[in-house]
Amino acid sequence: MFCKPYYEMEGDNAGKEGIGSFLAKANNFIESKHRIILIAILLFAFIIRLKYMTVNAAVWWDEADYLSLAKHFGLGLPEQAAPWRARAVPMLWGAFYFLGANEWFIRFFSQFVAVGGVLLTYFIGKEFFSKKIGLLAALFMSVYFEHMFWSARVSLDVYSLLLFGLAAFFFYKGYVKGHGNKYIYATGAIYGAGIYAYDGIGFLAIFLLLFLLLTERLKFLKDKRLWIMVGVALLAALPFAVYHEVEFGHPYPRLKLFSSIEGGQITLAEGAQQSMPAKIVSLLPDTFSYFKGIGYYLSPQLPSGIFWGIAKWSLFLLFLLGLLAFVNMFICFDKVWKNENKELKSEFYLFLWGFSVLLIFGIVNAISAFYFEPRFVFPAMPVIFIVCALGIRQMYRLVSKYSKEVAVGLAVVLVVTGVVGQLSFANALINAKKDTYVQEKEGGEWLKQHTSPGDVLVGCGLTVQIIYYSERDFKRVGSNNATLADETIKKYKPKYYVLDGMDFEGCKSEQYPAINQDKMVPVQAFFMDAAKTQPIYIIFEIKQEAY
Repeated sequence: MFCKPYYEMEGDNAGKEGIGSFLAKANNFIESKHRIILIAILLFAFIIRLKYMTVNAAVWWDEADYLSLAKHFGLGLPEQAAPWRARAVPMLWGAFYFLGANEWFIRFFSQFVAVGGVLLTYFIGKEFFSKKIGLLAALFMSVYFEHMFWSARVSLDVYSLLLFGLAAFFFYKGYVKGHGNKYIYATGAIYGAGIYAYDGIGFLAIFLLLFLLLTERLKFLKDKRLWIMVGVALLAALPFAVYHEVEFGHPYPRLKLFSSIEGGQITLAEGAQQSMPAKIVSLLPDTFSYFKGIGYYLSPQLPSGIFWGIAKWSLFLLFLLGLLAFVNMFICFDKVWKNENKELKSEFYLFLWGFSVLLIFGIVNAISAFYFEPRFVFPAMPVIFIVCALGIRQMYRLVSKYSKEVAVGLAVVLVVTGVVGQLSFANALINAKKDTYVQEKEGGEWLKQHTSPGDVLVGCGLTVQIIYYSERDFKRVGSNNATLADETIKKYKPKYYVLDGMDFEGCKSEQYPAINQDKMVPVQAFFMDAAKTQPIYIIFEIKQEAY
């Protein structure tokens, strides 16, 4: 039994023999109709995402940033996004805008990308284990609440899952399994362009390097196919690198951002007086934050009750059971280290894929003191849900020794409750956030209706949302530099000053309208409450003659 890959271990075919005609027929149905089942899962994933596609009243900061970039590329809208923002996907969206599309179309297009992540999860599970494992993993991915939430928003994170996943999958197919050099070179092409589509795709290089070092040491350096892959990646990145160098003076501004970080937990408080071991220890909790987050991904907050209690812990329990499938790989890790067992090497590739993504983002989180964001580790989720699917098989092997009927019933309960639990929390989360920042949309659209193309707006607020919805240039000015504000108004002659309280930190103390009441008057306001007693977005008409 030892040093066999998981799918060759004794008991793997327990589901095909001696379990009664019903189960045998069910198993044969899945094997023969797996394409139909897959299509059903994909249609379900697409339809449930269409349901939420337009539920959100307004876009958030990141969404507005990328959509404003798209309008910049497609419609010539002024650009306000930071240089380090990923621009490849907004360039694609810009083409859509140029051809006459709108935000609805971009949202609709992104649903196909999101469902593409579900389909990719199936192919990964099928390639590494079996069709049934792939189908189960795809089902879990289709209802994963975090993926559904960001599919309902204009998010690059769903693109990251597909691009990172494709590149890692193609490298496995081409290099590890030897199914053709085209897959290796495709990895390079996806990586080269992908790092400009989503920065986190850059961490794929760390994962692949770790895998190669641990299984081949430095032998891979002699493989010319890998050098060609690197060359393909550089060629794919070249147009984007040239654009960024010309526009921002750096071929990859994100690197410049990280190289200039002086904050973060390492230097906080009395960090300079800490010993290096003390600093490292202080970083450990955040380093493993995404591992601790697995409980959050798989065990969302649900209502009280027996059913919901089961639903809350179903996938997490399956995940823990699924990890047992890798015990044999670790026991026989010397075979992986010496590159003597291709099947165990494949299992290690999959395990390292998920492990490295969680660890790398945890390290970045610890060093930069950035907040915990489950969407950042979307590229690890296919692996996590494959492990959950393996948990079904592990559970069946354990329980069927005593009762096959109980084993089957338990499998059905865990899958159904796990799916329902994810759907329930996704619905609650999406609806809880759907009306946030609606004042930004209402205010921006009012400004668009009451100004002309080419007009300039001034004020204090969330710049990218104001620009995105108004489609007007926006100059941020205020009482912190009243002279500059006066000069800006004299120069651009804006019709309106915007005081956007949704920028809580930046505008909570803004006094420019208050100290210039003789020069501007409020003409429109949007409120936080239905009774309209808490104005949060106020538009002032500027008296040009006063300047």
